[in-house]
Amino acid sequence: MPLLALGLLLIAAVIHATWNLFVKRAKEKQIMMWLGLLVAIPIYLPAVLLNPIDVLRVWPFILSSAIMEAIYYIVLIRAYENGDFSLVYPMARGTAPALLAVWATLFLGERPTLLGGIGIALLVLGLVVVGGKAWWSLRKATKLSTNALGMALGVALCISIYSTIDGAAVQRVHPLTYTVIVIALAGVIITPVVWLRYGGTAIRAEWCANWPRIVLVGVFILLAYILVLQTFTMMRVSYAGAIREVSVVFAAFLGWRLLGEELGAIRLLGSGLIFSGILVIALAG
Repeated sequence: MPLLALGLLLIAAVIHATWNLFVKRAKEKQIMMWLGLLVAIPIYLPAVLLNPIDVLRVWPFILSSAIMEAIYYIVLIRAYENGDFSLVYPMARGTAPALLAVWATLFLGERPTLLGGIGIALLVLGLVVVGGKAWWSLRKATKLSTNALGMALGVALCISIYSTIDGAAVQRVHPLTYTVIVIALAGVIITPVVWLRYGGTAIRAEWCANWPRIVLVGVFILLAYILVLQTFTMMRVSYAGAIREVSVVFAAFLGWRLLGEELGAIRLLGSGLIFSGILVIALAG
């Protein structure tokens, strides 16, 4: 594995965990995310103009990915509204690599090596351990927590599908421009959902109260995924998709420091498994 790719994935993981934390702490989470998507487009527009792509060449990828991204953003917010950050984030991000490995094998023709498969397994196991305390608590949780668990699994499915689509697309066009177009279209798709659910008054109130964070969320959403898609051009999608989910460790740390959630020995053990999985993938890939 190229060290540059590993570095980009680790940076993307920190950025991703950060914007998710911002959204989780927002009063109107869906509005914050939607506004973030829209306001980030003009910020990235100069870079898009400097790196034009042939949209007609990849329009099926753009459309299908944008639809899956839109579903992802809607389901993610519903999950955050029904469950704790320490439950939803690890479950969604931890399940996605296993699904992505399946789709990459079936549709991208990737065949992970034996060591690569072991690395993915170690990483996924570590992700499960990191989020394990919250998941085990579901045995005594309410129906709302069960709903959050189901939605988190839905988020993981969306992640695995659009990552597979995008992994194929960035072999054909520039990742930065492709990402901005897909995210912009996803923002347009969810616009009716936001307006019908909240209305103009709530949208204006959220913007006035939190516009600096909204801008930061938008910038981080695009930046994190641009970095990930760049690594898709440098290594196997299944490997990159697994390593990017080390963001779960950063999310656990942020939840510990900022939300008062427990870190503990179990999550430290899970972090060690994740590191071991990354190390094996690095050697195998």
